[in-house]
Amino acid sequence: MRLLVLDVDGVLTDGTIFYTANGEDLKAFHAQDGLGMKLLQKLGVEVAVISGRTSAPLERRLDDLGITRRVLKCANKIEALKGMAADLGVEFRDICFMGDDLIDIEAMEACGYSVAPANAVESVRIIADFVTKKEGGHGAVREACEHLAFRMGHNLEAVARNTTKVLVQ
Repeated sequence: MRLLVLDVDGVLTDGTIFYTANGEDLKAFHAQDGLGMKLLQKLGVEVAVISGRTSAPLERRLDDLGITRRVLKCANKIEALKGMAADLGVEFRDICFMGDDLIDIEAMEACGYSVAPANAVESVRIIADFVTKKEGGHGAVREACEHLAFRMGHNLEAVARNTTKVLVQ
């Protein structure tokens, strides 16, 4: 596995969208997801985001995690995925896509491995190679990172113990 690509709403968040009186988005992210992504990166797996939406809180979270590879306000996830794969020189068989809704299915089917959070729509859960026990926004990405690390012959807990630098969560 060389690349983990994540959807946002319903995967990194629980899918709830809050608007302030000024019309700004508010989003909640799970800290354990962040550490899972950082530890997976320590194993040489690039983490990226493809999302149909964008917001200042999302941009801030991705910046905090050092996730620079991102396609936001994306209408066609498979085309974005093709561009990302080409830029990185990564084969689709070496990509894992984690999504939760119908717009994610084509990208999930194109990749070598796919993951869905427990709260994904049924059509997505059916085609996913792995379905987390946790829901999006509530540790599903962390669970996916642990699962992928295990498939690669690693344990994220051991990676965390061997990491001397403090990781941003």
